[in-house]
Amino acid sequence: MGKATVRFWSSLALLLAPWAAAQSTIGVEPPVLMREAQPGQTLTTDLRITNPSNGPVRVRVSLGDWAYDPMGKITYQEPGKLPRSASSWATFSPSEFVLEPRQSQTVRYTVQVPAKAEPGTHWSVLFFEAENPNPPPGQPLATFKVRVGHVFYLNIAPVQSAGRIAGIFGTPPQKPQDPFRIAVQYQNTGNAAQKLSGRFEVRDRTGKVAAELDLETMVILPGSSRTIPIQLVGPLPAGPYVAVVVLNYGDPERDVAGEYPFTLKQDLAAPPEPPAPPAEEKKP
Repeated sequence: MGKATVRFWSSLALLLAPWAAAQSTIGVEPPVLMREAQPGQTLTTDLRITNPSNGPVRVRVSLGDWAYDPMGKITYQEPGKLPRSASSWATFSPSEFVLEPRQSQTVRYTVQVPAKAEPGTHWSVLFFEAENPNPPPGQPLATFKVRVGHVFYLNIAPVQSAGRIAGIFGTPPQKPQDPFRIAVQYQNTGNAAQKLSGRFEVRDRTGKVAAELDLETMVILPGSSRTIPIQLVGPLPAGPYVAVVVLNYGDPERDVAGEYPFTLKQDLAAPPEPPAPPAEEKKP
């Protein structure tokens, strides 16, 4: 039998700028910024907003709060609602403008860090919502709206990074063709946002690696948890195995690891081959 494979399912289309859409009619540069800051400090940043399309767009600017739920899905809230929101610290100008084709505009925002700011990472997002100022008659204006974002993180000293694997759980397949599903629960126990990376392995009773996977890098916000779903796909014979997860949250000298022993009571079959594309008909 061939070597088993694993699949990692992530809801993060883009790591740090989840609002940037491929079909967007505007661009923001930079899309993400992380800065070190001190209590009482004032930070000013210039953003470049561009319109690469062939038509004009009206752009409206606003602030917002966001977070990830335990499965990595983005959730939104009004600015200033989250405990570590930096939205109330920020002001920006201009708040609305029109970009002609191939034109760019500078938007400046200033962050005033409070003198008693809590240590750790604080974050927010500047939204740029673009719409066609002259939609065709009969078409709803909402059809032409698109939103991109500039995410900014502020690390207020002292910053502490720490994390742990809270648990590893498995769900055996109902049928040999089904995957063995494994869920890794990770907790960011520090006060700083983390770029989490790592690897996943399955070893047989002799210690030989039967399947392996490099996990996609993801952002874990401070004080939050993330469930990392993994699917183990055959061919893999029945027997005892150990799943090994090694994660790194940015510390070059330290990893966190966990093991999950499990037994396959029946062979894990390879997934079915995708159907072949229909053959092209020959023209006379």
